Amino acid sequence: MNYRTAHIRHHLFVIFIGLSVSQAESEFTPNGVDMRGYIVNVGEQSPDFKLEFPDGSSTSLEKLMGNVVMLQFTASWCSVCRDEMPHIESDIWKPYQKSGLRLIGIDLDEPPETVVKFAQEMKISYPLAVDSAAIVFHKFAEKNAGVTRNIILDPNGKIIFLTRLFDPAEFREMISVIHKELEKKNSQDISSLEEEIKSLKTKDRAGVRSMTSKLYRSKLSLKKKIQTKNYLDRINRF
Repeated sequence: MNYRTAHIRHHLFVIFIGLSVSQAESEFTPNGVDMRGYIVNVGEQSPDFKLEFPDGSSTSLEKLMGNVVMLQFTASWCSVCRDEMPHIESDIWKPYQKSGLRLIGIDLDEPPETVVKFAQEMKISYPLAVDSAAIVFHKFAEKNAGVTRNIILDPNGKIIFLTRLFDPAEFREMISVIHKELEKKNSQDISSLEEEIKSLKTKDRAGVRSMTSKLYRSKLSLKKKIQTKNYLDRINRF
């Protein structure tokens, strides 16, 4: 290899490294905003929020704590959202609804009647909330950011996955994260119930009143959790 060739290769290598570093650094802007428009990161606690539904009912982060939660931001005018929502219904909501997943669609700043019509058009069975003035959206994303995004929270309210747009590979990864988090929660619930039953049996043998009915309810709960475990094992694709 002559000097000229080596010199050119050296410069190309330096340019490549520079571009790689630049790309890595550009994932966040100087003010900490994710280039995908997020102002939150995986590993952080979810911002507090309250959601209202067209029927007048509501929920909040506080009420959802203890569950694996998926927040899906959407809007009736969003074509990418319309592409994604049938997959959310068939690949996430229907398989994991019975396993304890709490999935809530959040419509970006549209009136309740539009939200109801949108849900009917999309033929979704998961609830669609109204986000007036995009108040909840802006707790997670910067102003003027694109709407199509999903946020997965663990039972402690910690953010464990973020998506942007509808990328099939990222969508599959999200399903895997949801599945594993549901398995983890169910396993913890089973262990907790087994300890509770063990304690109740001891008290029941000691003649402590009212233990029999509590023991029965705990055994019933354990049976359901084991059924959930078997179901998750059956549909495991990861």
